[in-house]
Amino acid sequence: MVIVSRAQLAESGLYAHTTAYSLVLGSIIVLVPLHILSLGYSPAGLGLIIAGQGIFQVALRLFGGILSDRLGERWVMQCALAAMALGSLTLAFSESVLWMIVAQALFGGSRSIYWVAAQSYGTRIDETRPAVIMGRFFGFGSAGSILGNGGAAVVAATFGFETGFILVAIISFISMIIVAITPKIPNLSQRTLKEILSPVPKVFLKKSIMLPAILAFGTSLQMGIMGSIGAALFEEFGFLKENAAITLGSLSMDKYGFLMSTHAIGSVIAGFTFAKFVAKAGQQLTYALTIGGNGILLLSIVFLGNIFLIATLLMFTLGLAFNSGRVFNSSLTAMASSPEQRGVFMAVVGIYWALGVFIGPLVFGPLAEITSLSISISVAGILMLFAAIMSPLLFRTTIKEIS
Repeated sequence: MVIVSRAQLAESGLYAHTTAYSLVLGSIIVLVPLHILSLGYSPAGLGLIIAGQGIFQVALRLFGGILSDRLGERWVMQCALAAMALGSLTLAFSESVLWMIVAQALFGGSRSIYWVAAQSYGTRIDETRPAVIMGRFFGFGSAGSILGNGGAAVVAATFGFETGFILVAIISFISMIIVAITPKIPNLSQRTLKEILSPVPKVFLKKSIMLPAILAFGTSLQMGIMGSIGAALFEEFGFLKENAAITLGSLSMDKYGFLMSTHAIGSVIAGFTFAKFVAKAGQQLTYALTIGGNGILLLSIVFLGNIFLIATLLMFTLGLAFNSGRVFNSSLTAMASSPEQRGVFMAVVGIYWALGVFIGPLVFGPLAEITSLSISISVAGILMLFAAIMSPLLFRTTIKEIS
């Protein structure tokens, strides 16, 4: 008889519900914009509805840690999964703009608190091997994202959006049960709200926060745009027509979901190769290539993405740039902060990340309505190129503080 320890149960449960949560999130990223477009909404409407997800992401970013400390990580993770389930059921049974925005707000709140709680729980399972556990944690999460992107594309094209949202809700409820049976890990830290918030104003004013903040904002802006009006651009290219779907026997896969899956695959590869690349290229060049690469790739999708094979290659490369930016902004944030203030710095940079997710659809959706989808996405790409060109100046003014 094999006896499973509490640590093994906690670790296995963490990987299971993180895979499931990432699958749910990957599904939502594909299902929501396609569902909104199928209802006949314009790019402006699409952007405004998806921007609802950013409301709680910005507001709750600083409080994920304190909620975990005061309530326990398992309660916070269950609340995050419950929010995903409720939001999905809302979209399954309502086409009202108000309720779609409510659903997006629930998704945003869920994302804000789940990752903080799950990472906190994971790092405390075994204090002797947190790097190993968190490496596997992100690996399982990436696998879940790929399954969610691709699976949602198949379900939406074959069975419809209502079925897709109901399945997402069911997976979320099952994940809540998995979290419930994982063991509680005592948390000796009991930070107060005042203790968390008191250093925040000073952190915002530090020069050293500039580099990771710009990178976080630019990287998440890319995802915010491709997860909203990017779908409308691919619709304009003809990728979302019924006769354009990828067929696999009796199953069909929506091309937008396929493209988002290739983006996720690129993200996984970047996670494994980024450390070697930055060691060879250096920080300044890597910074410029990462944020500038996001800009060039957005422009390339606008001008060359109407050819599906080229769009696939560009989305794969965009995934590389996306996860490189995500990893690098965390690395720069760690370098810019002392261990005692690491959490505060991460939370502040996280606000810039949340702002990118929020501003992407909120600003560039209406801009696309006023001008065109191509112009709107091109403006975002040009702004990122400008940030890349400014990187030598940014590094000269901040590198002393970071070092």
